[in-house]
Amino acid sequence: MNTTYITRGVWKSLVLFLMFAFAGCSTMEEDNNDGATFATSAYPEWNINQLLMGNDPVPNWIAPDPSNYESSMFIMVQLQEELVRYSTDADCMTVFIGNECRATPSTRNVSKSGNIYFVLKIRGNNEDRNVNFSLRYYCAKLHKIFTLTGNESFATERTYGVDEEFEPQFLNGATKYPIISYLDVTLQDNPPFTPSIEDEVAVFVGDECRGIGRVGKKFSVLSNTDGENMQVRYYSKEKNGVYTFNKPVVIKKNTTNKVTLTF
Repeated sequence: MNTTYITRGVWKSLVLFLMFAFAGCSTMEEDNNDGATFATSAYPEWNINQLLMGNDPVPNWIAPDPSNYESSMFIMVQLQEELVRYSTDADCMTVFIGNECRATPSTRNVSKSGNIYFVLKIRGNNEDRNVNFSLRYYCAKLHKIFTLTGNESFATERTYGVDEEFEPQFLNGATKYPIISYLDVTLQDNPPFTPSIEDEVAVFVGDECRGIGRVGKKFSVLSNTDGENMQVRYYSKEKNGVYTFNKPVVIKKNTTNKVTLTF
């Protein structure tokens, strides 16, 4: 789909609902300064798909008949970074108002930087005020429909998601683990390697991966309890191996947990 005609708009009510529900209320910072154990390793196949896997059938979302609606609005949705690794061309996304599909189901687009995004044209009427919206994303690889909902009003002839990044947090409330927290990892000055965009960082409880991300951008962590201890592992492309940190990170809920890795 050609999206060059989409300009910055305001779908503020739904966006504020989605973002307010998922924003952390505080920040906790610590140093992981007990050192790390290094082991040569190929690119690790870390994943959290076993925590997210569902059994939802492929949805039969039917595009709305445009003749039944007075207006339309556009939204461009960037897929949450933690879900990008599971995205395929079989994925799709749409919007419902109540139980009615209001957007032609959109297949994924891939930007030059590797981001995944979906462009949705949503149909509506002037009387669509204070109604139940839901943004629905089907991940074919995980066999799961992720849904975010809110009670809002249709915004006539509005657009959103181009000039301002819109990356809804689909993992919230859609996992077997009830607590979603965030981890923001930085590295010590002059680490023993040159950082690369191909490097990864992950947190584990035992052998179970609870979150995967990259340095400098916070990522979701799945927890059973508040204050759960997790082990940090860092893959260096340059060193072709994994650093496993001795000091556990305590993951607090409703918080962006910050940690500086000291090698």
